[in-house]
Amino acid sequence: PKLFAIAKKTKPPTTVMAVGSWLNSNPVIGREILDGGHDLGNHTLNHRTMTTLTLKEAMAEVAKGRSAIMKSVGKSSKLFRPSGTQKSNEIIRKAAGASGYANCITYDVDTLDYQDPSAKAIVGNCMRSVQNGSIVSLHFGHAHTVTALPLLIQALHGRGLTPVTVSTLLRP
Repeated sequence: PKLFAIAKKTKPPTTVMAVGSWLNSNPVIGREILDGGHDLGNHTLNHRTMTTLTLKEAMAEVAKGRSAIMKSVGKSSKLFRPSGTQKSNEIIRKAAGASGYANCITYDVDTLDYQDPSAKAIVGNCMRSVQNGSIVSLHFGHAHTVTALPLLIQALHGRGLTPVTVSTLLRP
């Protein structure tokens, strides 16, 4: 809720790659994400490291993540990001394709916020490598991410960059 309040106040739309088990535990959040003008994508059911899974396991993770989104918002998402890895591999791409995802979304800027550094470090990690067209990885559930978000948005604007959703960024 704190992150969405900041996003509402500072106006950047976000893309939430949601873990299905989180959506299942918070059934109204998917609709709140979409109603707030944000993107909602599939980030698997249980956030397992997909590069360690068999094809059958990967297919189940993707399909059940997709089902959680469908249950939460009544429709699927076109966005999928594999969990536990920055890059997809053949098994991940086959699993994603089996659930109707034409592409696997990745990111090029890792803020390392999941390691719980300071808000200043999160902003610094982003600003060192962010450029026009970057996809920045941030995570819910980390207090310093919440603190860093308005500072990060201000720093991005200071560089002439405007945050957009992944679907807007990749729109043809």
